[in-house]
Amino acid sequence: MKRYGYLYEDTYKFENILSAYNEVCKNTRNKRRVANLKEYKSIYITRVHDILESRSYVVGPYNKFIIYEPKKREIVSQNVQDKIINHLVARFILYPAILPCLLDVNVASRKDMGTHRGVELALKFHNKCKIKYGTYYVLKCDVSKFFSNIDHDILKEKLKRRIKDKDALKIVFDIIDSNSQGLYIGSMTSQVLAIFYLNDMDHFIKEKLKIKYYVRYQDDFLLFHPSKDYLKYCLKEIEKFLEKEKLTLNVKTRIYKNTDNFLFLGRDKYGRYARYRNVKRKLKNKYYLYQKDLISLGSFISSLRCYQTLCNRNNLFKKKSDN
Repeated sequence: MKRYGYLYEDTYKFENILSAYNEVCKNTRNKRRVANLKEYKSIYITRVHDILESRSYVVGPYNKFIIYEPKKREIVSQNVQDKIINHLVARFILYPAILPCLLDVNVASRKDMGTHRGVELALKFHNKCKIKYGTYYVLKCDVSKFFSNIDHDILKEKLKRRIKDKDALKIVFDIIDSNSQGLYIGSMTSQVLAIFYLNDMDHFIKEKLKIKYYVRYQDDFLLFHPSKDYLKYCLKEIEKFLEKEKLTLNVKTRIYKNTDNFLFLGRDKYGRYARYRNVKRKLKNKYYLYQKDLISLGSFISSLRCYQTLCNRNNLFKKKSDN
């Protein structure tokens, strides 16, 4: 297995810092904060360069808040300096070392990947299995509290097998240890480390269990096979494998027949987002959160517009009116 060195120096090159700074500005919604970023641009860039070049970076405090859609989660954000450094570590240390070993069926947090690619692959595998087998089964797995249960020591050992640059390892380990338990959702490094943590499982499923049709998005994954008994065997083997990673599957894990309908990444097996009654239920939940002052009016309106667009795309409102 190839180990990568000479990664850390790229984090404090001025052109790379400028690229990370521009990305942070682009992804910052607060216009006042963006204006402040642009006004003190040279100060931010120089400070980040000096901190990284002197190897004196200390991870700053996280701003924690709760989101309630699609489910209740704790999300974190960082100050501008930490965001820029986080982007630099992800793009110039983690990406070069981690991306080459990831399988294409692992579809999260990479360029040209995402939920759209995951749904696209799932649809492709459904069609292939239907033509090839006629009757087939799908093992749908979901890891329980994935981000919060990622083990720091196991993750560090995995990283040591990919990275030999001591300075690079130190700053990545400092970021990992800044999380009290597991990894916080919301930072770029957390997303990259999360897709890497289950990479060994991807290879185990593809190479040891010989599952030809398999797709994973973070902690949600599907295995397609014509034999239900073999998928039961795979489930037991995956549970044993995850036990070594200090993870468990949650109660939503089960085996479906091809005639059953189930959701993967918010879509059914035909790629449709949701049925009308599901959208209505989600909007009622959103309205309840708004009434309790748990979300803002802007958040509620954004959700309303989003669901309306998705429903129009799938002609759900039309079907409702036809009934």
